[in-house]
Amino acid sequence: TDSICSKMALLTMHHPRLRLLWSRSPHETLKLFKTLKANHEEVDVDRAVAIGSNESIDALLEAKDACEGEEENEINEAARDMLLRLPGINIHNARKIMKECDSFAELSEMSREDMKKMLGPLSGQRLFTFFNKKTD
Repeated sequence: TDSICSKMALLTMHHPRLRLLWSRSPHETLKLFKTLKANHEEVDVDRAVAIGSNESIDALLEAKDACEGEEENEINEAARDMLLRLPGINIHNARKIMKECDSFAELSEMSREDMKKMLGPLSGQRLFTFFNKKTD
């Protein structure tokens, strides 16, 4: 059981958005899933299987690229998560950075004063030091 608990702990640490459901019996599990599905449509199994194949994923990505209006409002979640892991960054100043900078390259090339102005003196200094630290 230690190995299962360790694996679950690692899984939840590496994927903070992951949510686990736990129940004591199959009957409780059934009640839990019925409650969760109460306001949702039944799953289309054929569509789910089609989405699972590589060809349909490519088609979905192409269709998504064709939509222009919604795409501009979407945030690259991987980039946002990476940004939040940088020193001195929290959700509030991450929003400021996403408004001001178009890329990590642009952020890393900012001056110390610009970072301090945007993030505050302490957070700005931490981030500037992170990007400009000399490595051996």
